Amino acid sequence: MTLKRSRRVLALAGSLAVLPLILPGVAAAATGPIDLGTLPGDQYSEVNAVNEDGVMVGSSTPLETQIKYHAAKWDALGRISALPGLGGEQSKATDVNRGGVAVGWAHKDANWNQAAVKWAPDGTVTALPYLPGGDYAIANAITDGGVIVGAGRAADGTTHAVRWNPDGTVVDLGGLPGGAYANAGWITPDGRTVAGTATDAAGNDHVVRWNLAGAITDLSPGNPRSTPEDMNDFGVIVGSAEVNGTTKPVRWERDGRMTWLDWPERDPGWARAVNNAGVAAGGGYLVFGTESPVKWNRAGTRTTLSTARGLAYDIDRLGTVVGLENSIATKWSANGTPTVLGALPGGVYSVATRIAANGTIVGLSDNENGRTHAVYWPAG
Repeated sequence: MTLKRSRRVLALAGSLAVLPLILPGVAAAATGPIDLGTLPGDQYSEVNAVNEDGVMVGSSTPLETQIKYHAAKWDALGRISALPGLGGEQSKATDVNRGGVAVGWAHKDANWNQAAVKWAPDGTVTALPYLPGGDYAIANAITDGGVIVGAGRAADGTTHAVRWNPDGTVVDLGGLPGGAYANAGWITPDGRTVAGTATDAAGNDHVVRWNLAGAITDLSPGNPRSTPEDMNDFGVIVGSAEVNGTTKPVRWERDGRMTWLDWPERDPGWARAVNNAGVAAGGGYLVFGTESPVKWNRAGTRTTLSTARGLAYDIDRLGTVVGLENSIATKWSANGTPTVLGALPGGVYSVATRIAANGTIVGLSDNENGRTHAVYWPAG
C-alpha cells in the first residue's frame, strides 16, 4: 500500500464536480482540510505518497498550457519544500519511505531526457543508473531498506520493469515474452515481491509479479486487459480485469489465485486498495451512470458504503476507508459510519486519496479560485 496512484483523481474532479451535499445522519469533521499550498509561482499541487510518520511527497505545478511538474515534499506539519532536479525543468516525487528517502523522476535537460531519481532526507538528489543502452527511467516505489522499483528503457527501445538495489545497482526484471512494456509499481516491505503491469505480444495489459530472483509470473493469463491498483505487505494485489468487455473487481492472492470480488454482472467496477487483512476498497457503477464507493471483506463479499455518487480510494489496517461522496472527501469507519471531511474555503470539490498508518489522510481540494491543491487531515 505504499504507492497510491492518482490517475483517476483529476478525471473525477471534472465528472463529479457538483455542489456538496451532506445527508442527514452523516457526521462532519470538526475541521476541514489543511491547505498544503504550492511552491512559489505555482498554482496546483498534489500528494502522491505519505509515509508512516506523515511526511508527504508529490508535485507542484504552474498555471501554464503545458503541464510542468516540480517535485515537492511536505513535512508532517504540512510545510512545503522543493526537491531539486537534475538540470531539466520537470520532476515528480512518487513515493517516500519511513526514513524520509523519496523517489521519482527528473528531466536532465530541456529535451526531457528523463532519469529515475532518489532524494535523501536532506533533499540531495541522486540519479539512478539506466539499463544498459537505455536513456529513460522512472522510480515508483521504495522500501524502508532502500530497494527501489520502477521502469526503464532498454537498448532495444522497449520498456522493462526495473529494480535498483540499495547499493545503486540496476536489475533488469524484463517483462512478458514478446511484450514491449513492463512497469513495476509496488514492492513488499521485505523486498521479496514486486508487482506491476506488463503487455503481451498483442499489446494487452496483464497483472504480473516478480520474485526475489527476478522471475516473472503472469497472474492474469486468461484475462488480458487486467490492471493492478494496489498491493499489500504480503503480496496480495487488487485491481480489475475484463469479462466480456466489462471491467470487474479482482483480488490476486499470494499463491497467484484470481478471486473475483462480488459485483453485479451488468456493471463495471474495480478495486483500488487492499489492506494487510485482504479487505479491499473501491467502487463502480451500481446505479446507472453513478459510481458508488464499496468495500469487500476477505471472503470477497461486498458492502456498499453509499449509494450516492462517489468512490473509495484507500483502506487502512483497521478497515477505515477514505474517498469521496457527492464530490466531497469522506471517511468511513470500519463499521461503515461516514464522516464528511470537507473542502477548502470556497471549494466545491475534494477527495481523500490516501490514509497513512498514523491516521494522516491526504488528498485534493479546489479553493475559491478553482485551483486544485494538495490537502491533508492530521491524524487524530
